[in-house]
Amino acid sequence: MAPEHRRSMFRPCIDIHEGRVKQIVGGTLSGNEEGLKTNFVATQPPEYFAAKYRDSDLEGGHVIKLGPRNDDAARRALEEWRGHLQIGGGITADNAIEWLDAGASKVIVTSYLFPDGHFSLKRLQTISSLIGKDKLVVDVRHVVSFTLATSESHVKLSCRRRGDGWFVAMNKWQDITTMEVNKENLDMLSQYCNEFLIHAADVEGLCQGIDKELVKRLGEWVTIPTTYAGGANSISDLETVNRLSGGRVDLTYGSSLDIFGGTTTTKMPSSKVKAYELQSKSKNDLTKQLSELKNELLSLRVQKILGGSASKLTRINVVRKSIARVLTVMNQKQRQNLREFYKNKKYLPLDLRPKKTRAIRRRLTKRESSLKTLKQKKKDIHFPIRKYAVKA
Repeated sequence: MAPEHRRSMFRPCIDIHEGRVKQIVGGTLSGNEEGLKTNFVATQPPEYFAAKYRDSDLEGGHVIKLGPRNDDAARRALEEWRGHLQIGGGITADNAIEWLDAGASKVIVTSYLFPDGHFSLKRLQTISSLIGKDKLVVDVRHVVSFTLATSESHVKLSCRRRGDGWFVAMNKWQDITTMEVNKENLDMLSQYCNEFLIHAADVEGLCQGIDKELVKRLGEWVTIPTTYAGGANSISDLETVNRLSGGRVDLTYGSSLDIFGGTTTTKMPSSKVKAYELQSKSKNDLTKQLSELKNELLSLRVQKILGGSASKLTRINVVRKSIARVLTVMNQKQRQNLREFYKNKKYLPLDLRPKKTRAIRRRLTKRESSLKTLKQKKKDIHFPIRKYAVKA
């Protein structure tokens, strides 16, 4: 079966620094707090933003802990929407399972893979085998940077640009490693994770536009789901990423979003985006997601939702629409599989046979309308329509 065409999607994020949600200019994040530049500091707790993403049905988001003393805040955000947010920042093989148990859908790793600034394949293999490839995301940051992710864990790598290439950066994007970001290395990493997270640290937080050259290269290199973050400042950037990457790279908005003090609305067309995401999933993944949505709908009927009854009704409506989209995509995939199975065969199932629409029937002549198949003629002979006179 031919693969479904995919479009780039909007991926939400929550960056936590010193226990609060902030939008930070990437290149200023270091041990020296005096040089730190922030675009936004939220008065609301992290779980508020998680609830916003949940109510808008924005899947695939990530929570990033920037420095120490952020664990409690991150746990509250994950608990608000269990199983739907990825977690990154200080993730190692020792605590990865703990964060998955706390409600993370995947874990994101970067610095852990680079002891002393050199890539350790052994560490990547260890954490991948421990939690499963589908739970791992690799985050690559460059000043230009990028990230990889698997279904349950996420490896976070940052990279910086040197000359004509990009190299992975670590430790809040300040230390540049010896690992170059290229097709060969991405192919190697993708054997142990199922998603990349790419941070362009040179442009992150500046709202001055995305790194188009990097996005184009990623579209040519990556073979697994990939999310780019850095510089997005308008909704049109999503279409630009889709065009440059051929729909292979998703986009994260940060400082430019209205909920973070920017001007870009968070009311993005998530329903259409979600349909493209569903079409790329396997039958088992769709069945699992359908089961989760049905369980969530059952719990919503007796659960108290942050924001009052209006918010609860909104969420129920979102879940119902999500269930409908999953069922629609499952039906489409089933019909496509049937078409492939019965291709060039003599007999077709009834639901795959061409139907006479009303417009086609109206164009038939009287003679064409009166024509009957041999089977129908025999049926009329042996089982004629009985006419009865009803006595008044």
